[in-house]
Amino acid sequence: MNSPVPGAIAAPLIGFVGVVTLGRWALLHRTAADRLLNRALAWAGAGMVLLERGIAPRFGSLMHQLAMGCMLFAIMSAYGAAVLWAGADPENARRRQRRYHLIAAACAVVILIVGTPARHNGTLLGQTPDAWSAISALAFCLPAIACGRVMAGALWRELARVDTTRRERLVYGSLLTALAIGACGLPFSALLFGDAVLIEDPDLIRWAWPIFTVIVLSAAVLAVPLLDVLVTRAGWDRFQRRCRRLYPLWTDVTRAVPEIVLDPAATGRDEPEVRLIRMTVEIRDALLHLNRYAPQDLLMPAAASTTEHYARRIAHGIRAKSEGCGPANAAPKTMAPASRDFDSELRQLLELAAVWPRARAGADPETKRPTPAGASAGLFRRFAMRA
Repeated sequence: MNSPVPGAIAAPLIGFVGVVTLGRWALLHRTAADRLLNRALAWAGAGMVLLERGIAPRFGSLMHQLAMGCMLFAIMSAYGAAVLWAGADPENARRRQRRYHLIAAACAVVILIVGTPARHNGTLLGQTPDAWSAISALAFCLPAIACGRVMAGALWRELARVDTTRRERLVYGSLLTALAIGACGLPFSALLFGDAVLIEDPDLIRWAWPIFTVIVLSAAVLAVPLLDVLVTRAGWDRFQRRCRRLYPLWTDVTRAVPEIVLDPAATGRDEPEVRLIRMTVEIRDALLHLNRYAPQDLLMPAAASTTEHYARRIAHGIRAKSEGCGPANAAPKTMAPASRDFDSELRQLLELAAVWPRARAGADPETKRPTPAGASAGLFRRFAMRA
């Protein structure tokens, strides 16, 4: 009895599903929905292994029936997650899931009972058009149809929401595609039932390939949040990359004005996004303070940009403050407020951080001379606000 999917193809696919399952189990196992999806992947991976009957052809019929049982548990675990997506109470998720698992176990027992003649004959359920194959098909397909209906409805509602992001639409659309592939396999098998084609397909390849495709595609979609967690932990996410770019500027300005550093306990958990907001606020407040120490006129290279003008003024302000000098400028009573758009302000600070190392290295009091300050006045006003 041969395996329906060649081992050279099945082995890497099973390995991929196993890696995703273990990774999610280790890093994404906190919410009820995540736990149910992880169980569904684990049951599906076990079913894929059992479908590879070539490793024990003598017990191929039993392995096939056990694979159907594993798929039923996977289906009912996914059904539990779909019910949660549909708005069910997560507090009762464990109690509901026990009922779903009892349904899966009952259907699996039915498959094993009606599959007894097939095991004795060394054939597969569904290989011959008889009553036992029809009963096993119903025991397997009815839970699958119920799960697919609820999950498709939940995914469609998420796709229809106005605030759904492009990335979320891609994930939900991929899951709907996986459901569509699995749904197409059911009527196809039903059309072939009772036909001579069944005899020409003793390994039930027509049934195994859609199952493998659905599981692998679902595992690929569920690997996306896992990759997000890994990227965040490695410090490669967008927020941490921006924090690293701001860090030299943040270190210098907060060292010059330590009183503006926020209390970490007051800002909650130090997530990357929260840390970026904190750094942005602290840099902005420090710049507002250091503006008073920044000299109005500096000797600057002719090709220096507006941002470089402003950066050098702040660098000189830091030096002046560290040397005990008083403010060079009286705080004006009315100045233009800083940008209230966080993204715009962050973009300005990232530009400032890019030129900061050169500005810090060039902060030398000997370079002062009376020159017009208009080149840096625009950016200077961006970071100023009411005294």
